[in-house]
Amino acid sequence: MKLLFLCLSLCQLPTQAREFSADLAEETFLHVWSKVNASFYEETFNGVDWEQVKLTYEARVQKAKSRKELRLILNEMLGELKLSHFGVSKNTKEPGEEATASGYLGLELRMIKQQVMIYEVEKGSPADRAGLKPGMILSSFEGDPMAEVIADFELTPKSTRLRRLVATRAILEKLSSPADGKTTLKTTRSGKVFDFRPGFYQGELGRMGNQTNIPLSFETRLVGERQNIRLIAFDIFLLQLMPRINEAIAQARTEGAAGLIFDLRGNPGGIGMMATGLIGRLIEKELDLGDMNNTSGNIPFHAFPQKGAYLGPIAILVDSFSASTSEIFAAALQEHQRAHIFGRPTTAAVLPSVIEELPNGDHFQYAIGDFVTALNKIHLEGVGVTPDQLLPLNPHALSAGKDPDLEAALLWLQKKSSK
Repeated sequence: MKLLFLCLSLCQLPTQAREFSADLAEETFLHVWSKVNASFYEETFNGVDWEQVKLTYEARVQKAKSRKELRLILNEMLGELKLSHFGVSKNTKEPGEEATASGYLGLELRMIKQQVMIYEVEKGSPADRAGLKPGMILSSFEGDPMAEVIADFELTPKSTRLRRLVATRAILEKLSSPADGKTTLKTTRSGKVFDFRPGFYQGELGRMGNQTNIPLSFETRLVGERQNIRLIAFDIFLLQLMPRINEAIAQARTEGAAGLIFDLRGNPGGIGMMATGLIGRLIEKELDLGDMNNTSGNIPFHAFPQKGAYLGPIAILVDSFSASTSEIFAAALQEHQRAHIFGRPTTAAVLPSVIEELPNGDHFQYAIGDFVTALNKIHLEGVGVTPDQLLPLNPHALSAGKDPDLEAALLWLQKKSSK
């Protein structure tokens, strides 16, 4: 069994769904409730009366009329735990549902002061061809104010980073699935209407267990004024990327790089144990990274030094969309003073979990443990990683094509290498 540290918003496993029925809804509900009851990692259920939850939600499930309604009820029930890595997601196609367009825009969004900002635009994507740029603040979608779209998610300035991440992903999905097949957007600083159709994703796809068609990207290059600092950027922890990451680390050592930068912004996690393997290529002595705890005991996370490790200074870029394995990787290197962290506090969603198919064909992710760091004994769930250098989102800098996070990391590494 692979331990997954992956945000639920990305988990959609293609399978054959079964037709909805009251009996199937009851069977699915009991499966979800019983699995949590049997596998939850501590006895108090995070302070929730799980037996009472069963009574409350079973009555609602008996009135459900559709798979979608059942999913909403199950996710509301799991939300009572107030933890990450618990949720039910639909398969890619339900019985009788027509195939839809791929819904690829090539956009990454972030929330800033209760507004939706374009954070990144992929070159050659539908959004790029339409003229959208990083730093733009969206004011309307299909003629409706974005404030109304955001209001559906009941976000407040005190909403958790995980809640804001899930809402932002849902907003992007909404923009990617316009009613008339065209995404129509306006921005706060332009009277122009950006009207374009979602396209088909042309990039690389990955696989994790039964989960297929996972979009992924990897990049490595030399950066800095002297082009002597190696950047490694990847957007998910998948095993198929491991050889490329290892090769990039080896390159940094061979070329005598003055520093190494891992860009984990937007990386939601993936295979948890990849963190231990990668850290082994960055250390000269064994490190205790922390423990996964559950009712049966704990599983220690240790990193063992590997031959040819890169031992120069390391910077890590993170933001509010850096979750799970990204947080374990960054927290461990920060605690052991092996890396300096730049950006914004991470998602704080760090529970090892598994994903399985439900009786009705939907998919269920549930946590099986908690993760605690080695030195400071921090339960990363709900806390996350606070960067050593905090850098707020800056729409003006993004609009000008600048990357303040990367610039700060380069400055720090240049100072380290000059000593």
